[in-house]
Amino acid sequence: MHGRGLAWVLSLMLASVSAPAQAACPQALGLYNEAESGAEIAFAGPLGEADGMQHRFSLVFGENGVKMDGVVMMAGEPDRPWGVILHNCPQGDATGAEIDACTVWEGALYVVDGKGGTKWMPVLEPGSIAGESLLLPDFGAAVMRSAAWRDGQITKTPGDVFRLTGCQE
Repeated sequence: MHGRGLAWVLSLMLASVSAPAQAACPQALGLYNEAESGAEIAFAGPLGEADGMQHRFSLVFGENGVKMDGVVMMAGEPDRPWGVILHNCPQGDATGAEIDACTVWEGALYVVDGKGGTKWMPVLEPGSIAGESLLLPDFGAAVMRSAAWRDGQITKTPGDVFRLTGCQE
């Protein structure tokens, strides 16, 4: 009985350690889910300075595995985190028209805390903590205008809010 009691206490301790670890997840390692469509965002990890982007991520729709690629860069007036999500872009050199044709969504990226407060998505600082939720304004509407939607590859309209579900190790 003593061994079982000790195992139970240790499992409780490990559970309490893993919950704050998720809360302290770096933005570059965050995993997010959108409830309506089951779409998931997985950040690619810290990037080298030569990359030129603030973050890279993949977005996968759970219903059928449609994968899109995303980047976060600094852009706009004022300079702010600007996300771009692409689907089936040509490899290598591409024209502006080809990039426009494969762009599903672009816009400012926000994080939302548990109390509903919003701020720009963290960038530049490698250890910045992942937001509780990501807000991609008008993402669902943009998906409905995409070729993937018109072709029936995506059939569940996603919302604009993705909630933090984990942290990559």
